[in-house]
Amino acid sequence: MNAEIFKAMLLNIGLLILLAQVLAAIRAVKRIIVHEKDSTKDQITLIIIFSIVAIISNYTGYSINGAIANTRVIGVMASGFLGGPVVALVVGFIAGFHRFLIDMTGFSTLACTISTLLGGVISALLSKKVKDNKYKSVDLFLITFMVESLQMVIILLIAKPFNEAFLLVKNIFLPMTLFNSIGMVLFVGVFKNIIKEQEYGIGRKVGLTFEITKRCLPILQKYEYNEESCNKIGEIILDFSNDMAVVFTDTERIISVSGEIELPSNWRTSMPTIAQRVLEEKEVIFGEHSKENDIFHKPLKNMIAISVPLIKWNQVFGTMIIFSKKHRISYYSQILFAEGLSKLLSTQYELADMEKQKELLVKSEYKALQSQINPHFIFNSLNTISSFVREKPEDARELLIALATYFRNSIKTKDALVSIYDEMEYVDAFLQLVKARFDDRLKVSVDIPNGLEIKVPCLIVQPIVENAVIHGAMSRKDGQVKVEISERDNDIIISVKDNGHGIPIDIIEGLQNDDIGEDSIGLGNVHKRLCYIYGKDHGLDIISSTSGTTVNINIKKNQPLIITS
Repeated sequence: MNAEIFKAMLLNIGLLILLAQVLAAIRAVKRIIVHEKDSTKDQITLIIIFSIVAIISNYTGYSINGAIANTRVIGVMASGFLGGPVVALVVGFIAGFHRFLIDMTGFSTLACTISTLLGGVISALLSKKVKDNKYKSVDLFLITFMVESLQMVIILLIAKPFNEAFLLVKNIFLPMTLFNSIGMVLFVGVFKNIIKEQEYGIGRKVGLTFEITKRCLPILQKYEYNEESCNKIGEIILDFSNDMAVVFTDTERIISVSGEIELPSNWRTSMPTIAQRVLEEKEVIFGEHSKENDIFHKPLKNMIAISVPLIKWNQVFGTMIIFSKKHRISYYSQILFAEGLSKLLSTQYELADMEKQKELLVKSEYKALQSQINPHFIFNSLNTISSFVREKPEDARELLIALATYFRNSIKTKDALVSIYDEMEYVDAFLQLVKARFDDRLKVSVDIPNGLEIKVPCLIVQPIVENAVIHGAMSRKDGQVKVEISERDNDIIISVKDNGHGIPIDIIEGLQNDDIGEDSIGLGNVHKRLCYIYGKDHGLDIISSTSGTTVNINIKKNQPLIITS
């Protein structure tokens, strides 16, 4: 076994790690690696970078027995792990073709060319799995070891004469498989740190979103969207983030400016282009520069702007524009932060607008139900989501969307009728949040057929489901809740079942006698609303025992509304 091969391989690995460190320090490379954009230009850039890495390895390799002991496989396969299948296939072809050209008559040339192409193909096939597993060291090591071992087999099968091929494999097998496998772990590890940094930034921004929203709640409860309230919200955002400025607009002009930003004297009567685009397209707009006649032309020389829509009842009523420093590694976490914050603010503004319409809240029972749901569940959900922020930022983002859906549906009026599928969307959002909270302790099943053409009072199923979860299923070590909606002749039956210890008889009797305690306000309000809308004989039907509870709601198709007093 040749000690010079080990020295040469060790030197080559060191050079590759040094090269990786240099590349990782370049901002453009960092941005591409974290996949902020998956553009053709970025893929071409990665192809060039990793092709150069692989080609350099051909020249820095150690010549032995008419072959080259090298680290080419690291450049080829790392390109797939970090850049995706297309990059891996192209880099594999370029590196393999180059290996063929530099020594066309070598006895191992064809075998090395084929194995290089094979490395690109295997990297392309396994790139998603490696990425999903967060670039685990054991995965990188084993995959590289497998590919290098396959190269040795190919050399034995193709290279002639066999005795020379065998001698070559005997000398290079251990140093190439071992050092290249370790080198792959170290090389990708340099870029893995960049990805971890990006994920941490996303998690931190999601956490900031919740903190800012909680601080803004007292301001939003005043139900005003004006300069004073927006200035206060802007200051809260700046206190919690590293952003430079926050600007709010209505549909015609800027109404609030907070932070370090230099604007012309006519800013109060101006509408920036980026905000106008948000009003038209109803989506997040990212800006790095603007035209000279735009009010943001000067600030965007040194800052970037992220403009997000503020929406009520599917209509954009304003925009929020967050300014940050330029020359960051990536703006992806900033965009997620602005987008998430705008959704929560929009929902709260919609709730505030709803509160203004006092005439729509005609029954105190509904007000009581709404006041029970919002503060109690909001803070439980925020605490649950906060626990996901650092460990599982993508899960936290999904729960944030569920919470926004929950908010939006919880503020509809008592007498509003919605489709059964809209109502169940609200229930699904609730279940997604509580499932995250209770994890494996809670099993949930929802069965609803397609094509049901019926409308139900909004916020009629969720309180029953919440009662089944909190007071029923969660009284057991392993809780179960099942929601079934079935069609029977002219009836729609909504059933909510749990495996709890049952509802005490005095509570069931209290429902019938209109004598409900504070602990059963959810059941009581739903029962009263059903009787109020459909008549006194159409309240909740409860079947309960020590092994569980079933709550049924029976709604007839085309049943006229009674609206009793």
